Amino acid sequence: MSNMENMPAAAAVKTKSQKNLVALRFYQYGSKIEMANTVDDAFNELISRLTPTGTETAAAASHRASIEECLRTNFGLTSFFRSGSFGYGTSVSGYSDIDYFAVIPSARLQQNSDTSLAQIQAVLQRRFPSTRVHVNSPAVVVPFGTTPSEQHEIIPAYYLRAVSGYRRFGIPNRAAGWMIGAPDAHAAYVDGQHRRLYEKVKPLIRLVKAWKYYSNVSIRSFYLEMRTAEYTTHESSIVYRIDTRNALQWLQRSNLNDMPDPTAISEAFSARSYSDQLTARAAIDTAIGHANNALTAESSGRIGEAFRQWDRVFNGHFPKYDR
Repeated sequence: MSNMENMPAAAAVKTKSQKNLVALRFYQYGSKIEMANTVDDAFNELISRLTPTGTETAAAASHRASIEECLRTNFGLTSFFRSGSFGYGTSVSGYSDIDYFAVIPSARLQQNSDTSLAQIQAVLQRRFPSTRVHVNSPAVVVPFGTTPSEQHEIIPAYYLRAVSGYRRFGIPNRAAGWMIGAPDAHAAYVDGQHRRLYEKVKPLIRLVKAWKYYSNVSIRSFYLEMRTAEYTTHESSIVYRIDTRNALQWLQRSNLNDMPDPTAISEAFSARSYSDQLTARAAIDTAIGHANNALTAESSGRIGEAFRQWDRVFNGHFPKYDR
């Protein structure tokens, strides 16, 4: 583990002998109440809650064929594939929507990406008249239901060429132009760290995203994903209670500046607009403070206080302490 500032010494030591007790689950009137005996146990329970259910996964796939057919008929679609959180295996149950790359011949797209987005929105609106199809650059959003897993975000793209074996695409840049995207390369970057660190990186990404969603922090999900994966490149092991805090510190040190693509294939990733960043940086500082308090409390045997502090990090969504 890298040297991190303000680290409680006793709490910051990673060991391979972390206790792995099974979390207790209680069911009352059909709703699940999670409780745990240890902080590590609670993190495992939280991760299990963050992983999408089979129902969410099925809902995510249910409308794909109809969207694909519509775009093929109207724009000569050549490829349609899932990207984003669901595509990378880092989606958060109840919060993540579904992103697709819709690969269209460049001749069928406009120089002004906003115009292309508006044209795609109009076609999909005609195809799904009871759905409020709208543009949220770089995507056209098709919300089929009330849950995020039923909200499809369609990113128009045109193929450029492969670099280092990974496809590069032109995609809308949120400013009426086009920029370079490389979803295959980014997925491989995350997958590489996930495999190296015993399949603990994607759950860590889910935890950081859960903090964002639960606390309504305005930072792009993809930015958090890539920053967290970047943090893990310096690590030799992952312990969730330590590395959640450390990943937030890594984010703090970035100052939410644009992140250069670690694969050097696409363009830099932005966190959000400058005005949003001011609020987001304050939220990061607050979360780190509570995480430090939690680690300090746990190291001194005050487990109930550690649970209370982690619950503040996750804004009331951390599993309860089973005394």
